[in-house]
Amino acid sequence: MLELPPLPPSLDAWRERIETAISPCFLFTARDEEDPALPGCRYGGFPLVPPGTAWPRAPKGPLVFVGQLDFAELDACRGQALPELPRDGVLALFYDVREQRWGFDPKDSAWWKLVWTPRSAEAVPLETPAELVDAGLAFDLPLRLKPRPGLSLPDPWDRRAPLPADEWGQEQEADYAVLRERLTGGEHAHQVGGHPWWVQRDARLEAQLVSHGLYAGDSRGYDSPKARKLEPGATEWSLLWQIASDDASGFMWGDSGNLYLLIRDADLRARRFERAWLGLQCG
Repeated sequence: MLELPPLPPSLDAWRERIETAISPCFLFTARDEEDPALPGCRYGGFPLVPPGTAWPRAPKGPLVFVGQLDFAELDACRGQALPELPRDGVLALFYDVREQRWGFDPKDSAWWKLVWTPRSAEAVPLETPAELVDAGLAFDLPLRLKPRPGLSLPDPWDRRAPLPADEWGQEQEADYAVLRERLTGGEHAHQVGGHPWWVQRDARLEAQLVSHGLYAGDSRGYDSPKARKLEPGATEWSLLWQIASDDASGFMWGDSGNLYLLIRDADLRARRFERAWLGLQCG
């Protein structure tokens, strides 16, 4: 069983709160592969989807296949952690890497798509459209993602942080940042479950508002009566998948940012992946 590393003296008084806030996750070790239809968790290659699936498209053309999660593979190494995740099935993510919509506009949902296959063994490879190949947007050689169990802690300004934002001392916040980095490897971690490493702010409220049809790209979207009524529901959202910018994957989201795939806990349990929300943050 994974354990929390020793705490620095500045955080020892908050040990109980920190231990309560810690959450299991999956982290990935990446390596190149030659088989574009390789099963398992990976970026690129040919997506594994239900038979007869058409390649997803955005308003300006076909979406790019970013990668897939194979929950049968994750189940084999999770032990008792993350019981809310499926024990089988493949989830493929498609996104318009040219537009790179941020996710604060309800209309952004047209620029990405999730394709769910409930049984991994029934998923079949879907060949990349020539339009993407000709445009140099096909990641035909996959990057294999080997999962390993990990632990995560929330950002100091996260809704689930162990301390309120105004109670962090300078030394405490610095030591806490080091502790978090030791657990996941820093903000550019490829991660399933657990606490996100936000590049900007806690985006759960943004997900809650946008999923209810509110524009959240400026303060007006957050200050409306409808937004204030919806705000308590932000606590129902959790991280499903964090996809980072890094040299290993070749991904660059905005200016070295991350993609966040969030989903309500009830929707994850019911496998309603069509209700998930995708957001982009960068510095």
